[in-house]
Amino acid sequence: LIDIISLDDRPKKENVDVIATLGRHIQSEADLLGYTRSLEEFGVTLLNDTCWCMLLHPPIIPSTNPSAKILTNSGKYAHYGPGLTNCNIRFGSMYQCIEAAKCGRMGSTKGAGMSWLRHFSTHTLIRHIRKIR
Repeated sequence: LIDIISLDDRPKKENVDVIATLGRHIQSEADLLGYTRSLEEFGVTLLNDTCWCMLLHPPIIPSTNPSAKILTNSGKYAHYGPGLTNCNIRFGSMYQCIEAAKCGRMGSTKGAGMSWLRHFSTHTLIRHIRKIR
């Protein structure tokens, strides 16, 4: 994440929230390496020991703004989030999430999702995996 933020010196837009979930042990290591300070200076809010699907209420989920959009690099949250939050959620890479934070808008996530997965049924995927082994 630090590497992506450091690709250029553009700051995070004021009207954008960047929230990252991570385990407390990972954050402890990040603290020792100075990563936490750099992330917080950019404007990242760190949340420990939780899953995005458990974050259903403000201030995490912007329920007061019906046009709020969430860009996530979590496939699980991209799937379950719309039903849990009533927000427009899009799936993108970590790079796309940081780029959106710097630009103040979401770019195209076309091709960033798992569209290839739609071409396979579960049965077809299992057969394919068995052939690989």
